[in-house]
Amino acid sequence: MFELRDLEQFIALVEHRNFGRAAAALGMTQPQLSRRIGALERDLGAVLFSREHRQIELTPAGELLLGEARTVLKQAALTERLLRDAARGATGHLRFGTRSTSQYGLVPAAIRRLREMHPQASVTLTGPLQGLLIEHLRQGTIDVTMVRGPVNLEGGLQSATLRSEPLAVGLPENHRLARRSVVDAADLADEAFVEIAWYQAFGYRELTRGYCARVGFVPRVVQAVDSSDMLAIAVAAGLGIALMVDTSRELPIPGLVFRALRPKPPAVDLQAVWRAADRNPLIPPFVRCLMNEAHSTVAEAAAAAGSEGQPRQR
Repeated sequence: MFELRDLEQFIALVEHRNFGRAAAALGMTQPQLSRRIGALERDLGAVLFSREHRQIELTPAGELLLGEARTVLKQAALTERLLRDAARGATGHLRFGTRSTSQYGLVPAAIRRLREMHPQASVTLTGPLQGLLIEHLRQGTIDVTMVRGPVNLEGGLQSATLRSEPLAVGLPENHRLARRSVVDAADLADEAFVEIAWYQAFGYRELTRGYCARVGFVPRVVQAVDSSDMLAIAVAAGLGIALMVDTSRELPIPGLVFRALRPKPPAVDLQAVWRAADRNPLIPPFVRCLMNEAHSTVAEAAAAAGSEGQPRQR
């Protein structure tokens, strides 16, 4: 049975119309090329070239093989490129789901960077309820998610920390405490709080309520919402205050301000999470893209804070 190399040699001889020139182009001797062409003709049971008067001309069988050989070699080259691209993560499909407010700043830039690196890659975006993100990941409905707060990695999950941010207090802009640059947490004891219903799913409740307990009070929760952006909207509307990460750079909402807390509050990790056994070749480069964008935004925020003399507040 002939090989791809045989077809390459056959086409080289067709193009050069001379055994010597074709052999030189192929990096072999003329006798070697003559033997290879003879072996190809025997394998196919057909004469491919007319050698009368020392002229190299294609026979009808050679004309037929020429078209097929070019098609085969073109398809082989395409197959090789696709396999190499797949091994590098350059092709394939990635399903990403999140409801984190960081999606507005990090995700578009990370996807653009991924597609610049791997133009053949495709990405599907989804936004399931925040409390169901990890469950969707475990079930295979999505390939990667991005969440804030501690995550239970049991069941074969893996995570990478994108950045860590301290808890702050979100206040309506006309709140009595909004005039302060730093708020004593003890002064929040009598306030009405808004929480996210899925806090417990990501260990947020332990963080926020644990912080309040260390200060000496149990927060009076008057409402629970289902997402970070709805939490910010509820605070801006004056429905209560919230312990949350400062989202003003990612999701500026009129009427909402953030203030630092005293004593020092716990930090909240923003994490990319995926299935450890998943062999989707797009997962590693996409996680790297998220990490690069997260590091860039941290550097930009630090530079902006330094130029203004204090963190920007809205």
